[in-house]
Amino acid sequence: MRIPALAVAPGAALGLVFAGPGPVSAAPSPSGPAPSCVVMYESWRYTDAANDCAETLSVSVLYQDGATSRCSILPPGARATVGEGYLGQHGRADHLVRCETP
Repeated sequence: MRIPALAVAPGAALGLVFAGPGPVSAAPSPSGPAPSCVVMYESWRYTDAANDCAETLSVSVLYQDGATSRCSILPPGARATVGEGYLGQHGRADHLVRCETP
């Protein structure tokens, strides 16, 4: 007689369903603050960045709890969502940092 896997370990199966999100990023290497020509806009849901620089930049959000978002590549003149807003799990964004993309 076969016993279904869920009958053997229901807690393990539920743990996979209810597991929280993993780390925000695969550890982008911050290499200092983003230049002042990259502007950050934060709302309750998203953090956006606008690149007004002459060069393409890779940036991530550094949150007040020390977590960082994934690296986002912004060409000159681009505006994009680069992280979660202040109601996210890491709270308010502190500032943008340059990051090294793999």
